[in-house]
Amino acid sequence: MTIRTLRGALVLAAVVAGGCQTSTYQPSQPAPVATTPMDGVWASSDGVFVANFERGHFTSRFTATNEILAQGAYTVAAGGISMQWISAATKQQRAASCSFAGSDIVTCNQEGGGHFELRRSALAVPTMQPVAAAAPPAGAEPMPAPN
Repeated sequence: MTIRTLRGALVLAAVVAGGCQTSTYQPSQPAPVATTPMDGVWASSDGVFVANFERGHFTSRFTATNEILAQGAYTVAAGGISMQWISAATKQQRAASCSFAGSDIVTCNQEGGGHFELRRSALAVPTMQPVAAAAPPAGAEPMPAPN
């Protein structure tokens, strides 16, 4: 056996042995999500809707009925906010360019015309509560418990 062959065999043995090492599995932690000045609860200045902005997405709800008005996404860059959403009523996509007029006020101009203003709110956006499961019909057998 030549030295070159012996050296190659040793390198191969080291690689194979290295591949056999055990390690403890450590699940990766989700990356922390950066918050923006827009994150939180905002209300329209006319009192028609309240919206919850969180991690680049938002949902707005009518204040009178708690029905979803729109759902969309937003980005904050260089002091401006870009919003895109789908109207729940018309299923049409809308967009607006907004800017901070203070730490608690945002003014927005909708594409195609229109203007609205948002004010930071201390109120929590109400959420729909899940409905309790109905009782099984008379005579129905319950599902067996998992083993």
